Amino acid sequence: MAKEYITNLNTFADLVDRLIVEVHKLAFFENKKREEHAKAKPNDSLISQYDNLSRDCCEYRSRLKNAINETLKEIVEDGEYRFLKEVRTFAKPPKSVAEILSDICETSANEAIKGELVARFKYESYLAHSKPKSNEDCD
Repeated sequence: MAKEYITNLNTFADLVDRLIVEVHKLAFFENKKREEHAKAKPNDSLISQYDNLSRDCCEYRSRLKNAINETLKEIVEDGEYRFLKEVRTFAKPPKSVAEILSDICETSANEAIKGELVARFKYESYLAHSKPKSNEDCD
């Protein structure tokens, strides 16, 4: 039976996410080190500190790459990828973003066909620029 990975702990996506973070941190410390070297009077202590931080990131990056390779090997050998689904405390929205955008496009197209699109834009512009005077106007 295939290994079951734990979401937010050791899934393939988690490893890749951490790798991205470590590569960014590594680049940050390497750039800081280069900037300090380029100064007229570089601070050797600071360069050393950036170098140590960079080496730590590099080591972490290497271990993450090894873990990614091992995970991919396990997935290929097992022929499947199993992971625990994360339980959410909030309900699934009634519509996806794509569905909402599709509805807006369809409504706009229908209004354009009927010649009502300009009136809709004027109305939305009016709503966007008018400010309610009291809480009663917010309904």
